Amino acid sequence: MRQLFTLLIVLLSLQTLMAQNTGFKTSRTLETTMTLEGRVLNEDGTPISGANVEGKMGRYATTNGMGYFKLPANMGEEIVIRGLDFETVYYRIRSDEDIEIRVQNPEQDTQKLRSISYKIAMDSAQFYLKKDAQKTADFLIAALSNNPKSLSTTQESAAYEKLGDLYTFNKQYDLAIDNYTQAEALEKSFKITIKKADALRLNGNYQEAITAYSTPYFSNNKAVKSIPLSIKDQLSRVNGLGDTYAKTNNNKKAIEYYKIALDIAQTSDLKSQVTTINSKIAALLNEIGQVDDAESYYNTAIKESKKESPKANVVTQSQTADFYNSNAQFDKEIALRKNNIQLLDEIAANKKRVKGKPESVATDNKEGFLNSPKLMAESESVSSEYDMEEIVMDSPVETTSIAPVTENTNLGLTKQKEQLKIAEALKSQNKISEAISFFEASLEEATVNNDLAIKKDAAKSLYELNKKAGNTKKALSYNELYINTVDALYLEKENELEETARKAKELVSKQNRILTLEKDRELTENKIALINTERELTQEMNQRQRWIIYSLVALSLLLLTLAYFMYRNNKQQKINNHLLALKSLRSQMNPHFIFNALNSVNNYITQNDERAANKYLADFSKLMRSVLENSELDFIPLEKEIDLLGLYLKLEHERFKDKFDFKLTIDPAIKEAHLQVPPMLLQPIIENAVWHGLRYKKEKGFLNVAFAKAEKGIKVTITDNGIGREQSKAIKTEHQKKRDSKGLGNINNRVALLNELHDCEIDIKVSDAGLSPDVGTTVVVNFKN
Repeated sequence: MRQLFTLLIVLLSLQTLMAQNTGFKTSRTLETTMTLEGRVLNEDGTPISGANVEGKMGRYATTNGMGYFKLPANMGEEIVIRGLDFETVYYRIRSDEDIEIRVQNPEQDTQKLRSISYKIAMDSAQFYLKKDAQKTADFLIAALSNNPKSLSTTQESAAYEKLGDLYTFNKQYDLAIDNYTQAEALEKSFKITIKKADALRLNGNYQEAITAYSTPYFSNNKAVKSIPLSIKDQLSRVNGLGDTYAKTNNNKKAIEYYKIALDIAQTSDLKSQVTTINSKIAALLNEIGQVDDAESYYNTAIKESKKESPKANVVTQSQTADFYNSNAQFDKEIALRKNNIQLLDEIAANKKRVKGKPESVATDNKEGFLNSPKLMAESESVSSEYDMEEIVMDSPVETTSIAPVTENTNLGLTKQKEQLKIAEALKSQNKISEAISFFEASLEEATVNNDLAIKKDAAKSLYELNKKAGNTKKALSYNELYINTVDALYLEKENELEETARKAKELVSKQNRILTLEKDRELTENKIALINTERELTQEMNQRQRWIIYSLVALSLLLLTLAYFMYRNNKQQKINNHLLALKSLRSQMNPHFIFNALNSVNNYITQNDERAANKYLADFSKLMRSVLENSELDFIPLEKEIDLLGLYLKLEHERFKDKFDFKLTIDPAIKEAHLQVPPMLLQPIIENAVWHGLRYKKEKGFLNVAFAKAEKGIKVTITDNGIGREQSKAIKTEHQKKRDSKGLGNINNRVALLNELHDCEIDIKVSDAGLSPDVGTTVVVNFKN
């Protein structure tokens, strides 16, 4: 009868299992538990229409004109949002709330990435290292490729080291090894060598790891005695060697290195390392059968962990409990795990109190420009059920062998897990009733915290115990729960595997991109090497003819030098000729002026006007003295020139009182200008105005001489209302026609020489004054610079 009852239970279980599998199959393909509603927007908030939204099992939707979509789905599934104008987005469903996804334009992101500096790229890569592998790789590629010529070997090495950290964190140790090797080749560093050794160990390359840990950096070689190792460096080395020898089952060698590490940690009072190393030694001693010694080390580890933190104490006690379990010391195991449950409750209570306090400053709320805040907040969120019970990891990438327990360490220790292990220990002692009680508590706790793995094990054990005890109804209920949990866990693992595979594919793609960059760089270097080789060959070929080139160059230099001196001598000769010509012109003007003045004195003598002749001679002598003083000068102050012209006009007016009056007008601004002008340049012009214009006028004429300030110098205007140039030519005597006029010709020649030698920019313009009845003449002289 009992056998028949057992057979009935088995048949019912099989039927239930088949029904569940069928239902599960249907649910995976057709049935869904929710409708996900959401919206797809650009970074600036504008909606995207026509975006492709894909779910599991071919489920599909597209966004409308406002960017909204609806998609049948199940909790925990991953949906994919694709479009031509933005990067593909992968989103894991974690709640039934509506979502808003802001996508990024890949072209804009590429342009932004190309414009950032090396430092910004490296800082952003560090920020995203554990948050987004793809973004981290993009920033590191930007750091390496934006301006490769300006990168130092230290900077390039740091970028490859960070790539190694990225691949290590994502457990792609082979790629990590490649990048650490590249970084080490660029710049040797103890830190990089240790990271490479850790990656080799994690990848299963144990002999290579031992070689890396034992590089000359760590030997007593005289060549490297000058490089002291820090305490952390020494611990990293000996612990790495210990871990590697432990993996190769060389427990004796591993314990030897662990004891060296323990001595360093104790000497330096590093409590967390002391705890960790004691636990490692204890585990190895237990493996080789030295149980009492192992227990002693575990007890020391527990004692040290209490000095650290409750979390460290929980971890160490759990490891010790596993040791007692392996040696069938179940009472000691149960006692430690019960103590752990109490500590975990206290940690959870403290965490709730801390969460209840307001936070003043958020320290982990940074955003890179490639980050979509809403999407990141949703896609990177971790289920809060684990926050109260599980120790969460959020620390930088650690690849070193020492892994001390800190406030941020995650070893998956939960209350439900400890309860499950207590139940299993009680079951091993055949305390079925107590075991069931702890299995049920573990199941309840796992259900609350959505811990599917523990829930599955607890449900399976409860099914087996209740079945053995003859509780058919309960056994079937737990069997059904077990099957449903297995299905849910399968879905969860399937999603995790799919996501891991996708991320791995993306990382491999990024690594291929980096390899392409390296190949391009190598190709460029090869081209440069080829160019250098060709240059060397060309130099060798030209070396035979170099003496000819040098001779030609020397000859050319000699000819150039000769030409230069000839040019300089010719130029100096030309200047000397011009100076001589200028001096000659001044010599011609002075006699011309003296001759005309003596004519005036002669006129007074013929008129028997002795008094007037004496006065005229006094003024004339004064004028002559000034003229002779200035005859050797190219330039004199403007004030002197005005005084000379005033004295000359006075003399001419004394001679021809009945022929003209004159007015000398001076702009007040000129007096402050302190200008220099050629001496006696204006006198011949005034003389022409008197002798050829005003002297032949029937009525009394007028001569106006005006000095005015111009934009870049001064402007002198000499205006007379004489008979004009045309009439003056007509009334010339035969003798006057035969004699060339020297005054104005000398002036023009003198002006040309002054302009050439001194860059004066003197300009003379002669025109009819346009007066009535006699037309008159106007002469404008501009002095610039």
